[in-house]
Amino acid sequence: MRAADVYKLLYQGVFGVGHLLSEVAWQRLEAEARTLNLDDLPEEPLTEEVSADASMLRVNLRPFLRRRLQLDRLFSAMEESAHEEGKVEDFLEAWGVFKNLIRSGELIFDEKEIEELDRRLEGGGCPPQHHSETYRMTYNPAYRVVRAGVFERMFSRNEL
Repeated sequence: MRAADVYKLLYQGVFGVGHLLSEVAWQRLEAEARTLNLDDLPEEPLTEEVSADASMLRVNLRPFLRRRLQLDRLFSAMEESAHEEGKVEDFLEAWGVFKNLIRSGELIFDEKEIEELDRRLEGGGCPPQHHSETYRMTYNPAYRVVRAGVFERMFSRNEL
């Protein structure tokens, strides 16, 4: 995991997936689902918490599709999750905690990467960030982010 991946994780934990929702978001989700090898990563969990308060989840597509869950319902969960917007202040606070852990020596990350990401934050915005090439090659991520409460309401425990 690189600093860009931590940034993305913190971003998703605060803002969710709203930045991905566009006119072509459904088509992209369907296309990605068609390209996945469902035999890959058999131990991958269905969901992973991406916020400190467990209110946001990554829903991993391979286990989701292996369970034969409906992609259109996941997309509806994404849309509903996007209605509640995160706060820039919350992201900046989480990013600050991450940087303090680096300064204290509890975490080790490339300081130049941190500085580059900090430059993106100048001016008060929080632009989304892609996963690093290292992360993509290692984990082959395929997921969507939704609010935990929305996911639990749309999918029964029996389905999961």
